[in-house]
Amino acid sequence: MGIKNPVKKRILGLLLMMFGLGLTSSFGATITDTDDNGNAKALIERILPGRSNAFVLQTIPTINQRDSFYIDNLNGKILIKGTGPLALAKGFNYYLKHYCHASVTWHANDAVKVPAILPAVSEPMGQACRFEKRFFLNYCTFGYTMLWWRWNDWERLIDWMALNGINMPLAITGQEYIWQRVWKQFGITEAKSRSFFTGPSHLPWQRMGNLDRWLGPLPQSFIDDQFALQKQILKRERSLGMQPILPAFAGHVPKDLQEKYPQIKLSNLGSYETGHQNDAFFLNPMDPLFVKIQKAYLKEQQKLLGTNHYYGADPFNEMNPPSWDASYLASVAKTIYGGMQAVDPEAVWVQMGWTFYYDRKHWTNPRLEAMIKAVPSNKMLLLDYFTEDTEIWRLTDGFFNAPYVWCYLGNFGGNTQLAAPLLKVAKILPTAENDPNKRQMVGIGSTLEGFGVNDFMFEWLFDYAWNAGATNTNDWIKAYADSRTGHSDPVVQAVWTKLLPLVYNNQVSGVGLGNIVQSQPRLKGHGGYSSLSRYDYGAVANIFPALFMADSMSKASPLFVRDLSMIEKQVLVNLASSFRDSIAKAYYAKNEVVFEKYTTLFTTLCDDLNTLTGTQQELLLGNWLDEARSFGVTPEQKDYYEKSARVLITTWGGEDNENSDYAQKDWSGMFSSYYKKRWELFFKELRKTIKTGEEPDMKAFNKIRAKFDWEWTSNTQTEQHFAAKPTANALKVYEELYKKWALYL
Repeated sequence: MGIKNPVKKRILGLLLMMFGLGLTSSFGATITDTDDNGNAKALIERILPGRSNAFVLQTIPTINQRDSFYIDNLNGKILIKGTGPLALAKGFNYYLKHYCHASVTWHANDAVKVPAILPAVSEPMGQACRFEKRFFLNYCTFGYTMLWWRWNDWERLIDWMALNGINMPLAITGQEYIWQRVWKQFGITEAKSRSFFTGPSHLPWQRMGNLDRWLGPLPQSFIDDQFALQKQILKRERSLGMQPILPAFAGHVPKDLQEKYPQIKLSNLGSYETGHQNDAFFLNPMDPLFVKIQKAYLKEQQKLLGTNHYYGADPFNEMNPPSWDASYLASVAKTIYGGMQAVDPEAVWVQMGWTFYYDRKHWTNPRLEAMIKAVPSNKMLLLDYFTEDTEIWRLTDGFFNAPYVWCYLGNFGGNTQLAAPLLKVAKILPTAENDPNKRQMVGIGSTLEGFGVNDFMFEWLFDYAWNAGATNTNDWIKAYADSRTGHSDPVVQAVWTKLLPLVYNNQVSGVGLGNIVQSQPRLKGHGGYSSLSRYDYGAVANIFPALFMADSMSKASPLFVRDLSMIEKQVLVNLASSFRDSIAKAYYAKNEVVFEKYTTLFTTLCDDLNTLTGTQQELLLGNWLDEARSFGVTPEQKDYYEKSARVLITTWGGEDNENSDYAQKDWSGMFSSYYKKRWELFFKELRKTIKTGEEPDMKAFNKIRAKFDWEWTSNTQTEQHFAAKPTANALKVYEELYKKWALYL
């Protein structure tokens, strides 16, 4: 609605001025571009090449530490006023979504399409952010998604974060370069430190102290290149007004340290079952060496990278501390922070709360309170990590009045299933924000482990920080649908609106959310990391065909086509569940004819899923492997990086590791060379006993399957080529596959 009522217009003006926005051109004030908005202008130019001069940018004062923006027209251009580069970027994103129906994704290859003539702003408007801190990323994201990223990928993600108003990104890339320099001060050679580090794929967990050495030693060229990349990342993030969170020392040390300091006390923390040779070790905080290492690391990091005074340190992530005594935990916290403060008096320790959710049984309130209160007031910032499942702040009296960030996790391992509890979060987040007992809830954030699907959920979360009206999820999802098609298409809006209460209601994306195709083969149930979605598969299958009736403009949008691929992929993997159940019934009934019919349907469906996902760049195994191989120079180096890439998304550890399939992917190439082959091995074993209908020997088969899994990770010299570029005619592929399988849906 336009602001035609003069009283309403004056009220809006007062509100905007309160937020630091101020009504400008609408009331005759003169606006000019200022020199300090060059970073925001450069972002606009990256998103809309050649169009940045269509925008006039102006910085306005910040009031009560609240970022805000305002948009209007000025002399035939789009006026954006903001409290800094982030607010200007957020205002620009608002304009793109609401006036151009354009969506900026976090994928570097996605161009942004806007009308040839940029629409004028129909009415002046502004938004003020209600949360001081907006956190993004997770240690695991640096493995499951960003493992092989180059600068162009990071540049787009940083722009995406700015467009969504994120001001506290986790920034842990390239820290091994600094650690090498530090460990050298303590008598550990570069060669030994490289052996201490894991291979590239497992650095996130090595950094969290979960394991050492696995798939190492880490190549020096990788260490050097990642540090150079980190400098680029930090420079851009800071230029856009972000405050990156850098690493600090939490007690994890090389076992080799004991050679020079034989008197030190180390505690073995395990290695995620990758072998005792990969066990990680924790230095007793009471040892004087602990603070010396902390100081050495932070001084070196500050010298090389500067600081924004936020430091991530997470002792005992998914591991037992040497002692559960509250006083011991307090001494650990006091020592960790003391080292930070000695180097940086303004230091704030950022602690992820996953540990306190994951092992709530041991992390009792007295223990957690002792740890938190050992740090000076307001100098520890807690990330309430998985609030869509459990709000730890409610169980701990607001983390005992320490400041905390309410975080939506939303994705484990980069799993690629449709699931996002939008309706649930749209209720519990406002409830938390308005709870009189919320204590110091200073921000919101997302701690996703990987980028899979359901991207809109993360955009909704950060939109809510500025726009409380986002709780009207029906209107929000319609506007989102428009941003995917480039205009208003009632057909597409209707599909998203129908999916909302069915798929995006309260279904939390838990650990191992997968499908039967990805599951370790069996006749009953599913693999440990392949828990199935809990919604009516038939209902989704009935809804999605309407997308084929979208208009020509929608079908010309690559983002609409991607959404269609994701939804149809989900429908087809859901279909595999019924095929598996039919195979089981035929097996126990000793009906070989029906058994062969449905095993053929199952494997044919795998082939077609391979074809479907082959149309999307983000769903290509070949793309993942090619990116990995690009880090090597010699054939041997290329094979090394490819092996690292293969292990992470399959066995994770060695043969039959407990984390196998944790990071399973619905990718073209994975369907054909991995998932389908495992099921074919299973069907072969079942044929040996179908005449008796006996329970299959799963213990024996799982050894066969685990052997296949591990051999696949080393098959870097395979003659099978995995495409690194998507196939053409995506819409035709989707229509043909739908017609082929419609009878079974």
